[in-house]
Amino acid sequence: MNPTHTIDQARSSSLRGTVAAMTRAAQQAHRIAAQTQTALVVERNGVLEHLHVLSSQMTDAPSLQAIPTKKDH
Repeated sequence: MNPTHTIDQARSSSLRGTVAAMTRAAQQAHRIAAQTQTALVVERNGVLEHLHVLSSQMTDAPSLQAIPTKKDH
């Protein structure tokens, strides 16, 4: 059996960079949602959640926290 490694330990530099890329994409989505007053839709534990990001939560390094406004099953 092969040992388990994290993605940060991948041989491919492209693969190693995916965590940072996904973090940047999430931050950009939060910025756009705050600017347009649009809800984000995320899945947590198999449940879709509509999250509204308040512009007061945004900083140079946006918080990945949001306020749940609605849950759909």
